[in-house]
Amino acid sequence: MTHPPVAGIDHIAVLVEDIEAALPYYTDTLGFIVIADDRVEAVQARLVMLQLGDGRLQLVTPIAEGPIAEYLRTHGEGLHHIALKTGQIDTVVNQLSPDAPVRVVRGGQQRLGGFLPYRPNNVMLEVIEIDE
Repeated sequence: MTHPPVAGIDHIAVLVEDIEAALPYYTDTLGFIVIADDRVEAVQARLVMLQLGDGRLQLVTPIAEGPIAEYLRTHGEGLHHIALKTGQIDTVVNQLSPDAPVRVVRGGQQRLGGFLPYRPNNVMLEVIEIDE
């Protein structure tokens, strides 16, 4: 099997109950800079993208009932997903999920992304399309 054309990790997402309460630790204590603050109605979530050096961290919180609110109730705060970046999202999702369709939608920062149904080691993976 050939490896899918994954360029690396785009971001790591942390699910929080309250972004406003969580932000000061990441910005004031750790020095992350807010680079985007989006509301994604499709999943009823607020996504705040932070950057520190080459690393990006996304804080995720529900804004209404939906899949993010349900996930928070079930799993609590903590690691939500790891996002992999690629310039060929269709190729990657088809290669990594040949038997189950992946819903690819515009999410935070208006980028195309989709969550893979298989969760290796119980870690949710997202594939994000980037400009190559």
